Amino acid sequence: MTDRRFTTRTKALILAAALCAFAQSATPQATASAYNIEIVVFRAGGSSAEAEGGAGDRAPGGGDSGDTAGGGGVARLIGPLPASSFTLGGVVARLRNAGGYLPIAHAGWSQTPSPWGSRSGFALSRVGVVADGLSGTAWLERGEYLHLGFSMTLGRAKINEIRRVRLGEKNYFDNPDFGVIAVVTAAR
Repeated sequence: MTDRRFTTRTKALILAAALCAFAQSATPQATASAYNIEIVVFRAGGSSAEAEGGAGDRAPGGGDSGDTAGGGGVARLIGPLPASSFTLGGVVARLRNAGGYLPIAHAGWSQTPSPWGSRSGFALSRVGVVADGLSGTAWLERGEYLHLGFSMTLGRAKINEIRRVRLGEKNYFDNPDFGVIAVVTAAR
């Protein structure tokens, strides 16, 4: 009889542990951290008379799920950042004053990350990155580390790169014809 109680108690403990593990595995999805991403897209050459695309003033389309560019996992788009919160304005000014570079888009948005390796992201136009001839996808992934990636095309030039990012640090993605400067910060 003692063995029977021990078995019942053991089964109850195993069931309780399994339910706790199930509840914990479901919780991170609901409480995923959010991040702000701000980017400046620029091209080499061009005259200073040409204007920036003005994408920072355009609101991206609504919605709450990522465009699936790869396998499982979906990021959630929270929305655009107001231009007043942008931190890369000095970078835009330096690019313009340098003479050899032309900023073509400056935008920011908030989102949750997708799981590492999913390549689930958002179309550039959906997050407010709009410029003539520019198309592609941006994605933010979280595994052990946070990674930011872009697959974008400007004319015939392409950037297809993902890299580990640290919060608050500027990151540079480039091609001989155009580049991207990006910063990722924790959303408040």
